[in-house]
Amino acid sequence: MEFKAFLIKYGEIGIKGKNRYLFEDALVKQIRHALKKVEGEFNVRKEQGRIFVESEGLFDFEEVVEALQRVFGIVGICPVLKVNDEGFDQLSQEVIDYMARVYPDGEHTFKVNARRARKNYPKNSMELNADLGEAILNAYENARVDVHNPQVLLSIEVRDTCINVYSVSIPGAGGMPVGTAGKAMLLLSGGID
Repeated sequence: MEFKAFLIKYGEIGIKGKNRYLFEDALVKQIRHALKKVEGEFNVRKEQGRIFVESEGLFDFEEVVEALQRVFGIVGICPVLKVNDEGFDQLSQEVIDYMARVYPDGEHTFKVNARRARKNYPKNSMELNADLGEAILNAYENARVDVHNPQVLLSIEVRDTCINVYSVSIPGAGGMPVGTAGKAMLLLSGGID
């Protein structure tokens, strides 16, 4: 499966209150700097409390992930399948195809976790969870639902421009973005005073 976008998850930045945008901007700046060394064109943007990295052409997936894993402030890197909103039937088919390509054995427990940034979507989050879960169960006879400890957590985010589908989160370096903390000094004693 060829992914063209990544959802960047951050940790402590999310609790920074009114200064949060400063930390997000610093993280976006560091991501852009890290991706300059990677072959390809990338668009890094903030949208409704999320940071997205989108490819504008061909790129080496492993190289991009490796570059992003070195950026402090990133907790998770999620390869995202972007789906145009052409109705629920099309979305459920895309989700079934996604599960077939990412988890080809079909023998796993799963949970669907839907979120709607666009509240005028015809189905609410709970209806999306139930209906997409039903579609997956109908497509794969060996798949089972487990809402407490699923092997696969399938996330669906209904955004203004498209619908994002992802289930993999690659760990990042964590921490805070470079340049957001004050200066510090450390004095070490060698024991010969």
